Amino acid sequence: MSIILASSSKRRREILASCGIRHKVVASNAVEYMTVSKLPEQVAMINARIKAETVAKRFKSGYVIGADTVVLLGGKVIGKPENASHAKKMLKEMSGKTIAVYTGLCLVDVKKENLISDYEKSLVTVKKLKNREIPEYFKLLGPYDKAGGFSIEGAGSFIFDDIQGSYFNVLGLPMAKLKEMFKKLGVSILKEIRA
Repeated sequence: MSIILASSSKRRREILASCGIRHKVVASNAVEYMTVSKLPEQVAMINARIKAETVAKRFKSGYVIGADTVVLLGGKVIGKPENASHAKKMLKEMSGKTIAVYTGLCLVDVKKENLISDYEKSLVTVKKLKNREIPEYFKLLGPYDKAGGFSIEGAGSFIFDDIQGSYFNVLGLPMAKLKEMFKKLGVSILKEIRA
């Protein structure tokens, strides 16, 4: 079985590889959709579908995984920061708050032209940061190509101190949800795992 990850995210590639799932990586280069008029889970699922369908058109068979992560902060959907100063502003705004992380997933069975979409939600509490600490954490938290401009791994563990829900969702690929989606398409992903 051919599994294609429609993402340029290094973290998502690493998650699949760490689970022993053979896959190809094909970046969609799709333009991401952002609007305040939609719920965060809708934004994430729309983007995941755009990515998956864009890549699926390039293949005759296989299963294409599209994923997109957005963060909800104070009722506002935030995506990836535009630049370093924007990322610092996001970190300051997140200080002392609980943010909601949504990952939308879209799984396409290319041969059968069948797709399924779903999402996962996790809550992450950010420790209260002093203004003078923000530049220090900012240097350690990169890169900033992620929703909310942060990585929970490594130095992120110093400030993200409580997670409710899937840890892998916060990383950008909720594997338990993905396994359920494969099952709905009649596929056991466990059989694809290298021993």
